[in-house]
Amino acid sequence: MNSEETRERFERIEAQTEKNVAAIRDLIVVARTHQEHFEYVSKDIDKLKESIQELRVSIQELRAAGKETDERLNILINIVERYISRGQK
Repeated sequence: MNSEETRERFERIEAQTEKNVAAIRDLIVVARTHQEHFEYVSKDIDKLKESIQELRVSIQELRAAGKETDERLNILINIVERYISRGQK
């Protein structure tokens, strides 16, 4: 290989290296952007988990209140039925 071929080869390698460096820089920017978005998404997921837990507690409280209401309505229905049945006798 003569010096001209060596120089051309070196220039091609140098050009390719510059392209690779630019591509790597772009990839670093993309990776940082993805990392930032991941952190935001992670925080949002944590907030959603907290909201879901609060909803579970609220649902349990509503179920308990619903059972209590059902019991009270059943007592009232029994009283009304007894009252009505006594009036018919």
